[in-house]
Amino acid sequence: MQSALMPQNSPGEDTRTNIMHAALRLFGERGYHATSLQDVIASAGCSKGAFYHYFESKEDLLLLFHDTFIDHLLAFAEDAAEGPGDPLAKLQRILRHLLESMSAFHDHMAVFNNESRFLTQEKFKLVQAKRDRYEAVVRGLVEQAIARGELRADLDPKIFSFALLGTFNWAFRWFRPDKPLSPEEMAGVLLRILLEGGIPRR
Repeated sequence: MQSALMPQNSPGEDTRTNIMHAALRLFGERGYHATSLQDVIASAGCSKGAFYHYFESKEDLLLLFHDTFIDHLLAFAEDAAEGPGDPLAKLQRILRHLLESMSAFHDHMAVFNNESRFLTQEKFKLVQAKRDRYEAVVRGLVEQAIARGELRADLDPKIFSFALLGTFNWAFRWFRPDKPLSPEEMAGVLLRILLEGGIPRR
């Protein structure tokens, strides 16, 4: 266990964090293409050598912003899917978490979605692999909910999953917590809108 007298971050961790924060701010203000590597280094207050100690390129930062939020979402979704509860309840829990996470990771999501076109095909394959895993969790729960009669039998699981994720993922562009609804309240509103068309008529 780490001693309480030890600092939370080592100097190296602070340097890496400063680079990430500087890049996130500059990419958000100027855009990825208009921000040079030297801009990031100057804003972070580090040397070029320090940058290359942690990152191979500016593109690595863009990928890291994506991984920061998708790894958080994916860990929660996979744990929830394996946990107790009915498929529909698990699905609702995962989608609520997605919206609630947008407050903490709004800048990461905004920068990545605005600038992801600058990723190389090789890097974007890494992005797609994690997104496919997340979509597979959601689709699996949709399929289970259909099999249990919690959702309509005539739903296409793939299309319905994309509709759910598309609605929640796009919310980062317009949703602001507590203006006027909290993330949990807004998730409830969106789920009612989306699920009322999917739940069988009793």
